[in-house]
Amino acid sequence: MTARLQTPVYHMCFGCGRDNPIGLKLSFHREGELFYSEYVPPDHFQGYPGVLHGGIVSTLLDEVMANHLYTQGKRVVTADLYVRYKKPVPTGKPLRIVSRLKMARKRFFELEGWIEDTDGQVLAEGRAKMMEMEGNRVESQ
Repeated sequence: MTARLQTPVYHMCFGCGRDNPIGLKLSFHREGELFYSEYVPPDHFQGYPGVLHGGIVSTLLDEVMANHLYTQGKRVVTADLYVRYKKPVPTGKPLRIVSRLKMARKRFFELEGWIEDTDGQVLAEGRAKMMEMEGNRVESQ
């Protein structure tokens, strides 16, 4: 079952903030062990014509992995992020940005993420190590 997640939001967050005029405005869903967002990148985030800028690709992966934990009440920072660009990520076409938790140990987490097109072809993939900030658990609303 897919559910849209209601989470505490920093309204000016570049990735998920609703009030950031230049942000991505991502919303997130959970489906079993997978956590994801659907997104159509606008042309103003392109590097080459019709190709999403690599920094935005990296940001999408970082956001889905961090929010995977954030929606569980954990405020984390990215300690390490690895991105592999497999194929050009298009602008103007629907994407699915997905994450899965691989390991949790006290305040440390490892996740994997990927960006796929509507055919399920993986365009980019990433791995992250995240660390929960001490004394900063997210309060549920």
